[in-house]
Amino acid sequence: MRNVCFRLVGGVPVIGPLFDDCEAARRAAKQWLHHFNKSYADQQSVRVLIEQEEYSYSLVILVNGRVLYRLAGLDELLVRRLYRAVAQKRLLVLTSFVDEGSVEPRPLAVTEGIGLVVFQQEEVI
Repeated sequence: MRNVCFRLVGGVPVIGPLFDDCEAARRAAKQWLHHFNKSYADQQSVRVLIEQEEYSYSLVILVNGRVLYRLAGLDELLVRRLYRAVAQKRLLVLTSFVDEGSVEPRPLAVTEGIGLVVFQQEEVI
């Protein structure tokens, strides 16, 4: 894994770790999706938080109060763009991205249908 990638796909915010290798990206995404399905299959209360650590931020996915995934390395500009997009669409997709030298990294949620969709029921205030 190299970095964090963020894109709007049809206006929906898609975020996740960026990989050079497609197989590594697929493995990582399937690992936390499997963990989500196995550990939290009954009642799933999903929350998305932003934590600040000195000069960088982390996106934290909590399920039933426990950390499912932590994506570190976000900067303030990315956090603002992410917040604005989530407030507009009330959706967030967490997936892995692959950079195989193409023009822009491709999200596995789009190319292979691998990703976690978080829907926000209440409006962000």
